[in-house]
Amino acid sequence: MWLDFKFALRQLKRSPAFAITAVLTLALGIGANIAIFSLVDSIMLRPLPYPQQDRLVRISGIFPKGWVRELGRRANGIASIGGYGPSAESNIAGSGASERVFGAEVTANIFDTLGIHPAIGRFFLPDESAAGQDQVIVISNGYWRQHFGSDPSAVGQTIRVDGISRRIVGVMPEGVHFPYSETQFVTPVAFKGGDTIDPWRIFDLRALGRLKDGVTTQQAQAELNRLHPLLLPLFPWRMPSEWEAKTTVVPLLDSLVGDVRPRLLLLFAAVGLILLIACANVANLMLARAAGREREIAIRGALGASAWRLMRQFLAESVLLGALAGAVGLLAATGGLRLLARILPSDTPRMTNLGLHWHVFLFAGAASLLAGLLFGLVPALKMTSPDLQDSLRSGSRSVAGKASQFRTAMLLVMGQIGLSVMVITAAGLMLHSLYRLSRVDPGFQTGNLMTAEVSLDSTACAQQGRCQAFFDTLLNQLHGVAGNQGVALSDSLPLTGLADNYVYDAEGHPRDARQEAMQATARTVSPGYFATMGMRLLRGRLLDDQDASGASRAVVISQHMAEILWPHQDPLGRHINNVRDEAQPGIWNVSMGAIVVGVVSNTHEGSLADDLGDEVYLPITPANEQPAMYVLMRSRAGVQDAAASLREAVASIDPLVPVTRVRSMEEVVEISDSASRSLTYLLLGFGALAVLIGVIGVYSLIAYIVSWRTREIGIRLALGAQRRQIMAGVMKQSLLLASGGCLIGLAASAIAAQSLRSFLFGVNVIDPVTFCAVPLLMALSALIAAWIPARRAASVDPIEALRSE
Repeated sequence: MWLDFKFALRQLKRSPAFAITAVLTLALGIGANIAIFSLVDSIMLRPLPYPQQDRLVRISGIFPKGWVRELGRRANGIASIGGYGPSAESNIAGSGASERVFGAEVTANIFDTLGIHPAIGRFFLPDESAAGQDQVIVISNGYWRQHFGSDPSAVGQTIRVDGISRRIVGVMPEGVHFPYSETQFVTPVAFKGGDTIDPWRIFDLRALGRLKDGVTTQQAQAELNRLHPLLLPLFPWRMPSEWEAKTTVVPLLDSLVGDVRPRLLLLFAAVGLILLIACANVANLMLARAAGREREIAIRGALGASAWRLMRQFLAESVLLGALAGAVGLLAATGGLRLLARILPSDTPRMTNLGLHWHVFLFAGAASLLAGLLFGLVPALKMTSPDLQDSLRSGSRSVAGKASQFRTAMLLVMGQIGLSVMVITAAGLMLHSLYRLSRVDPGFQTGNLMTAEVSLDSTACAQQGRCQAFFDTLLNQLHGVAGNQGVALSDSLPLTGLADNYVYDAEGHPRDARQEAMQATARTVSPGYFATMGMRLLRGRLLDDQDASGASRAVVISQHMAEILWPHQDPLGRHINNVRDEAQPGIWNVSMGAIVVGVVSNTHEGSLADDLGDEVYLPITPANEQPAMYVLMRSRAGVQDAAASLREAVASIDPLVPVTRVRSMEEVVEISDSASRSLTYLLLGFGALAVLIGVIGVYSLIAYIVSWRTREIGIRLALGAQRRQIMAGVMKQSLLLASGGCLIGLAASAIAAQSLRSFLFGVNVIDPVTFCAVPLLMALSALIAAWIPARRAASVDPIEALRSE
């Protein structure tokens, strides 16, 4: 075999054009596969940085801290249950302006549940779950390195988080990003001793557990179902029996990557098709090259070489090509990973693990070997078959050649085109879906609209009126900025999924206390919010300065909410009750309810593809003022100038207040649909790659056929054939190949497209636009690929063609 590889290397050196073309074609397919497999490996296959991760489970649902604590006490099959809160930004005071940093609250036992140990220091003690003793903090390894230079003396130091002094007691181990990838610190969940309402008031914890040895997820699920009715009576009020009744237990890794798994598998399937296309292309190149070695093969056979010996020689050459392509593909994949990191949504889980790990190198070697065997097998079988002797006896090419001479090559090219059609059809469906999504009315105008978060310390609002005074001063300054067309405040933005839940009862919709209340998203806004956002007033009035005292109890609701609650009725003057304000849930109290004064256009909370939900807009009052608000500015000067004006205004009031998340509203819209957008862009890139390789395949085959038929073409021209007829014949042959491949590809696409159903918006899986456009694209590509060989065929000199024979 070593001698075979040495001979194969000499053969490739003698045909550098063939070797470079084959290696680069294969490298495109192998490199794409390595890049996507690296993504799959980093997100789905690599173990979590926790011991015995197979025993860690996620308990679905959002719970109060009392529920998590009691569940951990009563569960027999789960060794430990911990909870963690949502990701939230806080101000950490430094020597200059405050830094805005992500953190989260966790139960004191969460690290024992995970089974990890601190890099230095310790984690939280059980006593530090008591209010008043919870001024401790554990920082991430990255924050420790960046701000303390990995100095062990950081433990014991004090930092101010949202105005509260907290003592650093420990540092997370390296490689652990918990509970979220952006988390830089965690603080303990605190319980107020003697307060029976406190453990059950706020629903904001997610739960995870560690199963005992021998306990399965199914057994843990059964135990949760058993405990659910026993825990409900622990609430200080009657809870609906349906609340979190469908809680599920799933492995922790599955819960982290479950949403992204279908997208990764789709991309992996796409690059797998590209590798098959590349293999078919190189197989054709080797068939064409092997046809020129017929005499060599005949001599070897005459000297006693067996069919297996000849086949091994061909396979050695193909495996060598595959190995070289794998090396080039690895280099290409390195750049591809950087591109993937930029294209994929920022919230893609476990992206910190992305890289070329040892699994990836094993995959690269296996893919290269498999590709080499795959594209080398067909030429090897073809050239060592007994039928070869007949063609050798002829001693020269026949005038017209035999149809079987190119049958295998034509089938391979049609297969390439069919596979290319499958990839480009998937990309076309996603592109049409993205176009439909871009046509959805967001309910506001995005042009020249800048957004930014301005954040005071969380303790700033403890002195009533302080936060409101700061933001009132800020608004007054921004109103005087030249070119400013509107300025407003809001505690959240549409299409971000960050709005507060508003659990309510509505006038005319009585419910039993055992039933769950209705739910909407609540947004606290200043009076200028609707005009600045460009939202449409449909009925009634907007919020104004008179509502800021809270005495009017005025709220504005969305059109969708009005139509759901009071169809064909006037919603103005109707009442809605925030359940948190009810003395007893389900007991209607008009005097406590808010009054609907206006109806505005709908917006989407999470994504333009989501169904519309109920939306409630509340005025900023002394009772609900908040330390962190989004500032919205619409300016003729543009987003960048508006951002500079905002920073200058904030610094003039308090230079320590940070201004973060500065972006245009157009960016907010794009980010909301980043998952669909990134998947579409990647599939379009892979589709373009598939078409490119397919075009190269068509060109190679047509060029080879023209070269083979040079004598025939010369005779035809000598007998009076027109050059345009010769050219049309070559182009027709290319179109026939494209037509056959398209028929195969469209039939396969109609079946495979069913798997895309969950990714599409407003587009049928058998989309007429896409299924008509793709064949036209492939026909045009085939004509372009055949143009140069057709021109070459039409320019054949009959005398020279006949003389060369």
